[in-house]
Amino acid sequence: MSPDIAKQAALSFPRMGTYLSMSTTEPSPLCAGIALYAWNAQVAAAFMYPLHFCEVLVRNAVAEVLTTTYGPQWPWDNGFFLSLPNPSSPSAFKPRNAVLAARKKAEDFAGVGTPSTDKAIAEMSFAFWQSMFTARYDHGLWTNHLKTVFPNSPRNVANHKIRAKIHQSLESIRKLRNRIAHHEPIFARPLAHDYSSILRLIEFRCKQTSRWMDETQTVTQILSVRP
Repeated sequence: MSPDIAKQAALSFPRMGTYLSMSTTEPSPLCAGIALYAWNAQVAAAFMYPLHFCEVLVRNAVAEVLTTTYGPQWPWDNGFFLSLPNPSSPSAFKPRNAVLAARKKAEDFAGVGTPSTDKAIAEMSFAFWQSMFTARYDHGLWTNHLKTVFPNSPRNVANHKIRAKIHQSLESIRKLRNRIAHHEPIFARPLAHDYSSILRLIEFRCKQTSRWMDETQTVTQILSVRP
C-alpha cells in the first residue's frame, strides 16, 4: 500500500472524499487531497488563537453590562433570569437552561461557600453570549451600555445597528468555531473574511489587544500558502 493510500485509509475514505473532490491536480489528485487536508487542519488550529481572544473579550463585555444592570451575582438574579427567553422548540437554544446549568456547576464547585460569578461565566457557551445580542436586549442592555463596553465601535452608527452587526458576526464566527471543534472542513469558507470579522470584534473592545493578537497570530500566514 502506498503511503498516500495508507493516509487516506487511516483518515477514512468518506472523510477524505470532500478533499479529493476539490483536488484535481495532476499527476496525483490523492496527493493534492492529502495536502489540502493537512492545510485545512493547520489553518483550523491557527484559528483557535484569535477565536480564544474573541470569545473571552465578548463574554467579558457582556458580563460587565450584566453586572452593571443586575449586580455582581447576576447569574442568580431573578430579574435577569426572567429576562431570558424560554423557547418551546426542542431545537432552539435555551438561555435559561444554560444559566441554570452554569449556576449548578458554580454551586457544586463552591460547595458550602458562595458560588462564583466568574465560575458561572466560564461554564457558559459561545451560543449564550451570542444570544445576548438579540434585539430583545436593546432597551434593557445595549441602548445605554454598548459603547461603554465596545468603546471602539463606530461612533456615528446607532447602538441597535452595531448590536445587530455583532450578533451577525458572532453567528458566523460560532459556525466556524463549531466546524473547527468537530474537525470539519473549513477550506470552502471565506476564511480571510472570517479572520477580519474576529479582529474587528476584538478591536471594538480593545485596540491594544487586537493589535497584539494580530501581530502574534499565524492565520494570515497559513492562508497565504494554501495548496
